[in-house]
Parts: sequence; C-alpha cells; structure tokens
Amino acid sequence: MRTLLALSTVVAALVQVFTTEAQQSSTPRVQAGVQTIVVTASRKEQALIHAPAAITVIDNEQIEQAAADDYGDLLRNVPGLNVAQTSVRDINMTGRGSTSTLASSQLVLLDGRSIYLDFFGFVMWDLLPIQAQEIERIEVVRGPGSAVWGANAMAGVVNVIGRRPRDIVGTTIVVGTPYASIVHAAADDEFAYKVSAGYFEQPAYERPTGIIPGSVPPQTYPEFENTGTEQSRVNVELDWSIGDDANVSVAAGYAATDGILHSGIGPFDIDNGSNLSYVKGDWNSGDWHVGASASFLDGDAVNLLTRGADGLPLPLSFDTATYALDVSNDSQVAERHALTYGATLRATRFELDIAPAADDRDEVGAFIEDEILLGDRVRWVVGARYDKIDPLADAVLTPRTSVIFTPTPSHSVRVSYNEAFRTPSAINGYLDVTILQQLGPFFAPADADGNPLLAEEHLDAYEVGYVGAFGDGLLLTAAVYRNEIDDSIDFYVRDVYGPANLPAPSPALPPAVIPCFNFGPGTGPAACPFGGLAGLVPSDYSYRNLGHTVNRGIELSLERAAGSWTWFANLSWQDDPEIGGGVDPAEVNVAPTWRANVGLGRDSRGRMFWSTTVNYQDEAYWADVLFARASTGAFTQLNAAVGWRFRDDRVTLKIVAQNLFDEAVQQHIFGDILERKLAAQVSIEL
Repeated sequence: MRTLLALSTVVAALVQVFTTEAQQSSTPRVQAGVQTIVVTASRKEQALIHAPAAITVIDNEQIEQAAADDYGDLLRNVPGLNVAQTSVRDINMTGRGSTSTLASSQLVLLDGRSIYLDFFGFVMWDLLPIQAQEIERIEVVRGPGSAVWGANAMAGVVNVIGRRPRDIVGTTIVVGTPYASIVHAAADDEFAYKVSAGYFEQPAYERPTGIIPGSVPPQTYPEFENTGTEQSRVNVELDWSIGDDANVSVAAGYAATDGILHSGIGPFDIDNGSNLSYVKGDWNSGDWHVGASASFLDGDAVNLLTRGADGLPLPLSFDTATYALDVSNDSQVAERHALTYGATLRATRFELDIAPAADDRDEVGAFIEDEILLGDRVRWVVGARYDKIDPLADAVLTPRTSVIFTPTPSHSVRVSYNEAFRTPSAINGYLDVTILQQLGPFFAPADADGNPLLAEEHLDAYEVGYVGAFGDGLLLTAAVYRNEIDDSIDFYVRDVYGPANLPAPSPALPPAVIPCFNFGPGTGPAACPFGGLAGLVPSDYSYRNLGHTVNRGIELSLERAAGSWTWFANLSWQDDPEIGGGVDPAEVNVAPTWRANVGLGRDSRGRMFWSTTVNYQDEAYWADVLFARASTGAFTQLNAAVGWRFRDDRVTLKIVAQNLFDEAVQQHIFGDILERKLAAQVSIEL
C-alpha cells in the first residue's frame, strides 16, 4: 500500500510539473486522442477518441527509447494487461483477467495477420519475424475483439504494425551485447522494398529452490537443466504502388527459437531451430483490402519432468500449416452510416505426435459493423460476426454495440457491450498420451485425453470508458468493466486410482505396491508411499467446459507525449473473481489486485536521451502447473535506459537496465527468478 501511495504522489507531481513545462516546449508530436489514428478496434482508420474500445498505442519513438528489450517488459506498461515471464523466452499475457502458462485468450496480430498458434492455443512472441526498428506502432485493444477479429480475441487484441519500406529508407545496423540486427530499405516512385535480419541470445535465469508453497503433499521444486535461448529471424517485404491510392505488397519471413516453454504438465525444452515461416500478399485500393497468407510452424521439444508410457521424457513434435484469406472494406452510406464489413477463410493442417487425431481445422467467418451518427455528439456502433469453425458443433455469433458521446471534440464517453469467444485448441480436443507420475521411487501411469465435444469459451463484456485529450499532448483515459466468462476449458482429473480402479503392475510399479491403492493416505501399511495411495493418484486426465467466472476492474491512465518530456502513469484494479458453476476456486488463477506503472523520459533531440519506468504488481495466485498451488509475492521493478547520439544522429549508443535493483522477481509460481539484466547497443544509420 505504501508503494501505491508513493506512486500516486509521483503521478500528482508529474501532472503539475510537466503540464506547466509543456507550455514552454516545442509543438507536440501528436495531439493525443484527437489526431491519434488507430485501426485495430474496428478494422478501419478512426480517431482514438471515437474508437468503440479501450486502446493503448505504443509508437516507434516510445519503442526506440523504452527501457525494455522484449515484448513482455514493453507491454507490461499497458493498463489492464497482465504479463508473466516464466523463462528467458517464455512470455504470456492476458488482458483484464489472470494469465497463465500457454495463455490462450489474447489474439496477437502482425499487420493484421494472426500469429496465434492453434495447436496449443497460445502465442510464441519470439517467433515474430521483424526487428524492433521496423515497428511503426503497437495497438493494444484492452477488451474483447471477436466481433471483428473472430475466435480467440476474447481477452483483447495486440496488433504489431510494421513500417512500410518507403517509410524507413536507408540502412540501420544495431549491435548489442545480447543481439544484433540489420534493416535495409530502398524506394523509388513505384517500387520499395526492405530486408531485415537479427539474432538474439541470452543465458538462463536461476530456478527457484526449496518447497513449492502450497503443494500437497509438500513437494520441492524439481531439478531440471534450465536453458537460455537463441533466436534468429529474417524478413523481406516488397511493395508496388499501382495507382494514386492503391498498392500491392508481398512479404516473407522466418523466425527460429529454442529454450524453455512452460506448460501445465511441466517445462518443455524446445529444440534449437524450431521455427515459424510465412509468406503473404496484400492488395489495398482505397478502403478495400485483400490479404492472403500461409504460415508454417515446425518444431520439436521434450518435457523435462513428465515421462511417457515408455519411461522416456515425453516428446512434443509440432508441424502445422495455416492458410488464410481475408477481405474487408469500409464505406460511407448516406450521411450517417459508416459501414465496415469483411470475411475470412482459414484452414490449418496439423501433425502432432501427442494428438494424432487432430488432422485439420477449417474456419469461415464474416462480420459487419455500422457506425451511425445519431447527431453531432453521439455515435452508435453496432455490429456482429458469424464464425463457423470445425469441430465446433454450432456456429458462433458475436455481437457488439457501443454508444459514444462526444460532448466536445476532445472528450468522449462510451458505454459498450461485447461478446467474444475462444475455440478449443487441437490439444484440447485430441490429446492422446499416457504419462508416468512419480510416487517416490515408483511411477504410476495416467491417460491424458482430449475432448472433441468441447464447446467454445464464451465472454459477455460490459464497459464504461472515457477518453479526454487536453492541451500539450495530455491524454486521460478511464475504464470500468465487468467480464462474465462461461464454459471455461478446464484440464481436470477424470478418475483416480482406488479399490475399484487398481493400476496394472509394471516394471515401474511393482506388484507389491498395488495393494497400497486400497488404502487412503495415512491409513495403510507404513511401507506404502504416503501411507496409502487411494484417491491420491490420478488415472485419467481430460478437458471439460465448466463454470461461470466474473471479473471486474477499473483502469486509469494519464500520459503525455509532447515536446522534450514524455511521461505516463496508470493504475489497474481487478477484483478477486467470482467463481461458480462447479469450479473449485483453488484451481483457478487469480490476477494481481493492483498493478501500477509510472514512466518518465526526456529527449530534446540533442545528444542525450533517457527514460525510466517503475512497475508495481500485487501478489498473484497460480494453479495451472503440475502440483503448484500458491501465490507469488508483490514486486516493484525499476527499468532505465540512457542513450547518446553522435555524428548528426547517425550513431546512437544506448544502455538498458532491467530490474535495476536486482529484486528477486518471480512472475509465476513455477517460473524462473528474474534477475537484473544489463544490455548495451550501438545503432548505426548508413
């Protein structure tokens, strides 16, 4: 609480000091909320102040100067977005709810193309093929987006928007302690292209030791060989202007990674060279867009704790191909209707050794949205999307409506209702493995099966929001929300060993141990593990739809990007979830109640620039990995960056320090201990 009071004092001081300073600064680079244009909320260009959803925009200047060198630390500063890093490469995030390993309800796009991985239902951020200096901006929709983007945009949408080749003409080389990259672009009147490549490497963090808090019976953190990560990527984009307001672009890219991937059954070690490649083409003419893409994921991993029926570490081989076609347009109808509409086809082919029956998934979707001008100050946004997705039994209709009241051109209040959904992943539906569970020196088998009859997770979201743009680039936003989730996909113990369900003896489970399953813990012979095993050891796992969960919260954000000074401060409060419908609250992750972020930076376009951020996060509860059922403690993390420019701004030296005070930060109960990290880089523009 003292940390929160200190942060609120800092916010008040920043507002007073820098609002005054702004009156003497140069012209703001953007009139926040009025001139800021976003595209992700409704799949069309619109002013931030008119968007029917809460949006945070991170532009390329903020990315360039940020005290961060990965997406996790960059996006942690967004209000309402819960980020958990479990290893040097494994980052998961979820908006307005608890996150988890293999977080599955946040849709991530690269220039509007989904990079959501349907086989496990999550995002591997290290497989984005572009470099940081290629990013124009990142738009974060803080709330559901299925009404225009379809499946899996249940918790929100993160759209990484790249810079077009003609916007970054030249060559930039970045050499740093953990990474190196090059971006080259050229253009003439009709043709432009860019080529980029990069490499990143980082050693592993420390693993936690001792007793896992809350484990029953008490278990120690298992020992396994923790590994770092090596990542490489290359990307090519070609762009042709074919008219005054039309262009065609073709792009292809490749990204490879390795390192630890945490899951509900323990950590997988991803083999070096596991990769995602893609090719896409886009045609834009006026407000029409047609895009086609193909993505290919190819990787192998092995679980470091869980063994298969053969006694060997459980393998995971994933080979998928995804093909997508997307068409959209927006048009003015009469004077008061702005229509946006489109359709999507998506087909995925799977080859998964732990889910051999998951052959394919076909999806077709269409949406329409109407922005109706009810008067000079009132807009009514209403729309819906239809999706038919195999193997769901029924089509899914996700409506949205939002009334936006604009009392002045720089202030708006919106009241919104949205529905959204997440489809079961291929693993959810078709998992088919047998695993061995350790019982002291013995191992008992358990089947883990998918459920092809799963329904989609469904969300009803209610929100009241405010956007206010003041002079000198000052932007104030606020949101109050209520999210109701039904039919959550739950991995559960379907059956346990006991007197009526005895395991078969095997070399890993000698016949002498089998009678122990006739006695409950502490009631059997002393020679039995735990004094008896009946009801303690699962024999069968599966997935089910279960429960009704309600999340409520408030988000407040104040930011300024004008002149030489930039700063932001935001606060997120999320109530403990209401959990019902047969769900055991002990089996549900709980997000931090309080999150707060403060950032301050200065860049007068002289030789020196600097920025610093403070991230505070309350304790969080975790129940999604193995037998861990416990909370991680609150933490405050300080990040800082300082840079110097030379030779007419063509050479830049930047030093970044993350977790500057080296606080022992654990962002997931089973995750690594995140230490202080220092990095230096030199950027050269040729």
